[in-house]
Amino acid sequence: MRRRMLVPSLAIAVLLILPLAGCGIGKDTGSKVTPKPDKIEIEKDKGKSTSDKAAKSGEAADTVTRTLYLFDENGHVTPQSLNLPNAKTPAEEVLKYLVKDGPASTSLPDGFQAVLPAGTTFKLNLQDDGTLVADFSKQFLNYRAQDEEKMLQAVTWTLTQFDNIKRVKFKVGGKELAEMPEAKTPIPKEGLSRADGINTDLGNVVDITGSRSVVVYYLAENADGEAYYVPVSKRVKSGDDPLTAAVDALINTDPSDPTLASPFDADVELVSRPVVKNGVATLDFNEQLYTDAKKKIVSDEAVNCLALTLTGLTDVKKVAIEVKGNARMTLESGKPLTEPVSRPVVNKTGI
Repeated sequence: MRRRMLVPSLAIAVLLILPLAGCGIGKDTGSKVTPKPDKIEIEKDKGKSTSDKAAKSGEAADTVTRTLYLFDENGHVTPQSLNLPNAKTPAEEVLKYLVKDGPASTSLPDGFQAVLPAGTTFKLNLQDDGTLVADFSKQFLNYRAQDEEKMLQAVTWTLTQFDNIKRVKFKVGGKELAEMPEAKTPIPKEGLSRADGINTDLGNVVDITGSRSVVVYYLAENADGEAYYVPVSKRVKSGDDPLTAAVDALINTDPSDPTLASPFDADVELVSRPVVKNGVATLDFNEQLYTDAKKKIVSDEAVNCLALTLTGLTDVKKVAIEVKGNARMTLESGKPLTEPVSRPVVNKTGI
C-alpha cells in the first residue's frame, strides 16, 4: 500500500432513507447548547435515520443521525455524522452545530472543529426551486482568509444533505454576497451546490473546460493513529466513462496533500470496464487488489474508499468488488465479503 493506516471499526450496511422533516425556515437561530450526541459516524450523505426501536413502534426518536462537515486538524472539510436532537427544523439544527462554541463544542472528536465563527446566528428561507437562502449575522464574517472557501463548502455540503435543498445562497444582514470579503472567493448568483466541489485538488490538470469534477475519498489519520475518510474533488477528462474515471482518479493519482493517502498499491488496476445494473456497480480488479493473494484478503480501507467514491455517482447504490471474476474474498478485519456493499458507516465511540 502507498500508505497503511489504522481503520476504525466498520459496519457495512444499507443506509435507511427516511422521509425528510421540515427544513426549519425563517427562524433566527443562535448557538444554545443542547444535549451531547452519543455517537459519531462517518459520511452518511442523504441519510436520515432514527433508532430501530422508535421506527418499529411508530414513535419519533429523540435523536437522528445527521452529517456535519467540519474542519479537521489539517484544514480539510471532513464529514462526521452525529446523533443530533430530532428537531422539527433539521436544517436549522445542523447549522447550529457548525457554530464554534455552540452545541457541538463538547461533542466533537479530537482534532475536529466547527466552521462558523462564534456567535453567528442566521435565518433560513427555502425557495420552491430548492435554493436555501441563509442570511447570517455579522459574526459570520469573523473568519480567517485561509478558511474562507472551505467554510462555504462546509456549510453547503452540510445543508445539501437534505434532498429538497439543492444549493445555498449566502447573505449577511440581508445583503446577498457575490463574493467573500477576505480572499474574494466568488459566490455564483444561483448559489453554491455540491457540484462546486469540496477540498478541491486540481492536480496537474491544465484544461479545466475539457474536464469535469469527481469526488473521491482518501484516508487521513488523527493524532491517535485512527483513520478517517476525506472527500476530495479531482478533475478527470470529460469524455471518460464516469465509473472508470472515478476509480482511476482514486487508485492511480495520489493526493497532492501529504496528509492524505490512498489505500491502493500503484499496480492495482481494473481488468474490465465497470458496469452498473439495477443500481449495483461491478468492479473487476487484478490480483494486486489482494493484500494476501493466497488467502484472498482485501483491505477494509480500500473497500470503504471505493464504496464511498462510487456511491456518490448517479444511479450507484451499491458496489460489487471482484478479482478476475471472483466475488468471494475476506476483509482484513475478518468479515467475509461476498455481496455488493452499500455506503459504509464507520462508528466513532467514546465521545
